[in-house]
Amino acid sequence: MEMYTLRKFGTLLSLAFLLYFPGVLAQIQMPQSIMKVIEGQKVVLQAWYSTSYSIGKNTVLWNFVANNSQLIISYTLDSISLGSPQFEERVGFTATMPSANLSLYINNTKESDSGRYFCQVIIPGAQGLTGELILNVIVPPAVPECALSGKPVLKGNVTLSCKSKSGKPIPMYKWQKTSPTSEVFFSPMLSE
Repeated sequence: MEMYTLRKFGTLLSLAFLLYFPGVLAQIQMPQSIMKVIEGQKVVLQAWYSTSYSIGKNTVLWNFVANNSQLIISYTLDSISLGSPQFEERVGFTATMPSANLSLYINNTKESDSGRYFCQVIIPGAQGLTGELILNVIVPPAVPECALSGKPVLKGNVTLSCKSKSGKPIPMYKWQKTSPTSEVFFSPMLSE
């Protein structure tokens, strides 16, 4: 009988906690805290939340922080607003709003899109929610420019160098000597 009473008390305590502090257990879920994408590709910054409040009156904000903070996109009361011109015509919510799915897509990613992204949900009459992730846009290396300095003579030294004008991370080049290929010798022809 005593065990039954303890279980009942625990259940009542849990229900009271959820009833009086519903925002405490709500949080933004982001499956990845660090993401990588190749420049020019589309990326989806996944985020969602669950709450006991109605989601229709909530405000959703996505902000980008590199050197300064800038609003990317927001949703409030059936209205979506785009922010920074840096993301103009390249961003949107993946789900029709209002939704508990807060995921944001970015088309045609650029190196300048690298940085921290914050998703915020403002819930009227409750504590707001925040999630953060880092996006790193990888830039493929440009065609390398290679050079030879020194005179290529038998037993002489030369310096080989290669450099790309762009690439992130900075391209590193490694030189490797391969064994010489077999040489074919053709003897002179005798005139007859």
